[in-house]
Amino acid sequence: MPMTVAALVAGQRADGSFGRQANEGGRIVTTIFAARSLQEAGLHEEPALARALDFLAGTAVVDGGGSIYGTRDSVVPCYTGMLARLLVRAGRVQDAAPLLAWIIRHQPVAFGDVVYHKPQGPLWGEYLRHRYGGCMATTTCLLGLVPAISAIVSAKEAGLGVEAEPHLEAMRNLLIDRRVMFGRSGTVIPLAGRTKADPSGTRWLLPAFPLDYVIDLIELVQLAIDLGVPANAMSEAIELIASWRLPDGGWPMLGIRRLTDAYRPESMSRSRSSTIITKRVAALGHNWS
Repeated sequence: MPMTVAALVAGQRADGSFGRQANEGGRIVTTIFAARSLQEAGLHEEPALARALDFLAGTAVVDGGGSIYGTRDSVVPCYTGMLARLLVRAGRVQDAAPLLAWIIRHQPVAFGDVVYHKPQGPLWGEYLRHRYGGCMATTTCLLGLVPAISAIVSAKEAGLGVEAEPHLEAMRNLLIDRRVMFGRSGTVIPLAGRTKADPSGTRWLLPAFPLDYVIDLIELVQLAIDLGVPANAMSEAIELIASWRLPDGGWPMLGIRRLTDAYRPESMSRSRSSTIITKRVAALGHNWS
């Protein structure tokens, strides 16, 4: 069921966080998703968003990295990128600066046996080679790279002097090699985890709102466009997005993320256009006629 802004805000704590956990660190992830749902719905002036970002800036940034529990050994690239992008888009440059510096210093860009970019900084922690299948193992996690590199793109669009051209070029080349959504085997990259309902692990493709740590195809294609990935490397992805278009010219919301604390203005529907998804597709700037 859709959740109104009023219903979401009613659950916000006095410290600006969202979530039922007793300790502050346990409320970081739910607060990120709550803030992201408000910001990406265009509710930039909502006071609850500013309060949530206050909490996150003071609790989730540990030694420059984005932490999911408020500790150094719970810093992970995907949440570092998500948090940096939230803060950049809110104009909170000073709060975002250490997170952007973390990405530039510590985030490699690699795929299989190809290293597109290896930063000068040391590996942040050995645990990142193993956590969640290997955030920084031989093949870096695309769920971490997309928000991390998107945060750098947002920072540059905001006019910040971020020296990150090696990362941007590396990600561009990686997406060209992967043809945006395919691995070298020619199959769609499984990013959402294989389940009985989704044995191929490709539910991540479906356009969704709000998003959690799992990206969707629109977010991936948006980054590819921002990086100047050639159209021929995005052809399959563009064709799939085009296939979802409804007769009224809009796009439906085909996926959901099971987030408790998030603004949900619309329900999933295969037959009804979603204002938010249609707006996201329009932002890609493609000629869909």
